[in-house]
Amino acid sequence: MAQPAIEVWNLSKTYRLYGNPWHRVLEGLPGAKKKRHKAVHALKDVNFHVPFGTCVGLVGGNGAGKSTLLKILTGTTFPTGGGFRIRGRIASLLELGAGFNRDFTGKENIFMNAALMGFSRREAMKKYDEILEFSELGDFIHAPIRTYSSGMVCRLGFSVAVATDPDVLIIDEILAVGDMHFRRKCVDRIMSYRERGKTMFFCSHSLYDVRQICDRAVWMKNGEVKMFDDSVIVTNEYATYENTLTAEAEKKTPWDDEDAPKPIHSEDHARVVNAELVDPVTRKPRNVFSPRDDIAVKIHVKNGKIYEPVNVAVALMRKDGTMCMAATSHFDNVLVEAGEAIVTLILPDIKLLSGEFVVPIWLLDEKGVHRFHELPCTQNLVIQNRDKELGLFLTERRWEVEVLEEAPTIFDSKATS
Repeated sequence: MAQPAIEVWNLSKTYRLYGNPWHRVLEGLPGAKKKRHKAVHALKDVNFHVPFGTCVGLVGGNGAGKSTLLKILTGTTFPTGGGFRIRGRIASLLELGAGFNRDFTGKENIFMNAALMGFSRREAMKKYDEILEFSELGDFIHAPIRTYSSGMVCRLGFSVAVATDPDVLIIDEILAVGDMHFRRKCVDRIMSYRERGKTMFFCSHSLYDVRQICDRAVWMKNGEVKMFDDSVIVTNEYATYENTLTAEAEKKTPWDDEDAPKPIHSEDHARVVNAELVDPVTRKPRNVFSPRDDIAVKIHVKNGKIYEPVNVAVALMRKDGTMCMAATSHFDNVLVEAGEAIVTLILPDIKLLSGEFVVPIWLLDEKGVHRFHELPCTQNLVIQNRDKELGLFLTERRWEVEVLEEAPTIFDSKATS
């Protein structure tokens, strides 16, 4: 059996919290018996392994232990118990720009980081042009880091990290920083690693990104592995769990999460001009339907200055945040290749029984990963059920009765009198 790229066994991490610095000193004195700290168990007996060429997502709420796990795997902190092993060259993207000297220029920081990663001067020189091209910093590469904006620091940090061409790439919320153009480049580079069979450990609050990028996923809860399975199964279970924690009406779906980076409108890229519910026959605006009606969503899509084929995603969400249905042209192999187009999604024989539903629209790239723009339909979908059916969906059904004992015969009293 092949050895895994990442192997974790009985991994634990406990932090000691002291009321003030003097408590730490007093507890460390010879003969001190009184415990003056509070133990916080960030990780408790974590076990899993990641095969080579697998992309694994890491999800969980704040305080679940995700960052602690990533810090241990990248060697920035040490476990209290258990152990782990990573095979091959490793690169991590935990905090972009961490380790940069603010008084050094961008170029000087490139060579300094290359030396820390074990590259020779000659190897660093070969990587320099690639890093500069990807970062798009131009002449700013000769300016001190302290003069950079946060976005420029992100560009340089990501460029330096991925230039090492690692066997194992560990990523923590990299897609939550920078502008849309930079996030797009990050996604493309990450996807290229995936296509080349590299091993990735990817942490994100965006369940959509985890579903699209990862093969499997780990759900962390209270420092423990709650679930480790196929990424679609894990994100569905985690989304269901999250929705039970709050009664507030919020749009929290696998397509767009509260903490995920939001699509940013840009004239350079494709956008949704307008979206509306229409009658599938007359194509006139209509938003009130009945169960088993045909429904149509009409979407006006316009490409930007930078032309590229796009995909469209449509969802029906109950007002309490429950996603009832979602469709994307990417899964149905329908690619929109036009400068401007009207895309109409037909939903025949709708099975929703009753209620009011929000209809958000997303515009995605050709691979169905990067989100260019988001826009809801002008009106909510209203389903009015005039029958006595109960529930959320109308389901097809068939009844079968298997008689185990015949019913007693009822005699005509007149016939026996």
